[in-house]
Amino acid sequence: MGTRPARTNNGILFTFRMIPMISAELARRSIDSQSLLAEAGLPGDALRGEITAPLARIQQFIDLAAKALEAELFGLDLAERIPPGAYGVAEFLVRSAPNVETSLRALCDFAALINPIGRFHFTLAASEGELHYTVPAQRDTLGVHLNEYSIAYLIRQFSAVLGEPLPLTRAWFSHGRRDHAETVARRIGTSVRFQAADCGFAVSREILARRPITADPALHEFLLGQARAQLGRIGPVDIVSQVARVIEVRLPQGEVGASDIARAMATTVRSLQRHLAEAGTAYRDVLMHVRLRRRAELRQGGIAEGEISRQLGFADARSMRRSLDEGATD
Repeated sequence: MGTRPARTNNGILFTFRMIPMISAELARRSIDSQSLLAEAGLPGDALRGEITAPLARIQQFIDLAAKALEAELFGLDLAERIPPGAYGVAEFLVRSAPNVETSLRALCDFAALINPIGRFHFTLAASEGELHYTVPAQRDTLGVHLNEYSIAYLIRQFSAVLGEPLPLTRAWFSHGRRDHAETVARRIGTSVRFQAADCGFAVSREILARRPITADPALHEFLLGQARAQLGRIGPVDIVSQVARVIEVRLPQGEVGASDIARAMATTVRSLQRHLAEAGTAYRDVLMHVRLRRRAELRQGGIAEGEISRQLGFADARSMRRSLDEGATD
């Protein structure tokens, strides 16, 4: 897709949605998720939902949670708990495709809507098709638990659209595994190779031609338009687009000061401002851009000014107009 992952002085940034679900599981075992977040260097805001932070810190939190839960196959366990619709337009686009091959190609084209740092690539050979997943400059891709989560989640989703377990010819992971390799293979449903060049799986041409039980060509075409529009708004995967994404998530709560966003990204205000300056902008300008774009979207949807101001984090419509209309002309 021609994009490169955003980086801070803490490493590559990663967007993750599953911390509330993991925290709920920890709570059922009377384990304090706040302390694990703190140990991993992540903010308490992560408990609210989506977070964008250095990949290494999210990996550390997941490793700590897996250890606390004594879950050697934590990624596979997570994949079984994700509710339908968790990944929005990209997920429904895959579900509504007319056949499995089209679903896989749609996943490759619009994977950035799920997480901008990863790249899916589909190859077609004489007897099968292969789906490959990589993260640039990351030899182990996302690490053991997130790798196994990602591939197992996809297998589960494609099984759901077929109405039966997805018949794989093989699967592979970039990470190594000393223990439980046979259990991973059994749960995924095929032979598995570790320490491969990337992560992925292969299916036969017969399966690629199968029509999902959820296929809906008209809906698929509609969602293609929605997905293209969303992808166009993401732009290059750099620090600016990452900051914009974090701002959008927090707009309704009004917690969009530079310190709020820096804390949510597990960095400092100084570091955030420096990286934005290197990208040729400033935090104030990014915030203004996000609010103006979001206001235009809400107005097109016929939303009342008072509700728009609330969703943009303002006290009232007058405050919104004063900030956006007057601020845009400064």
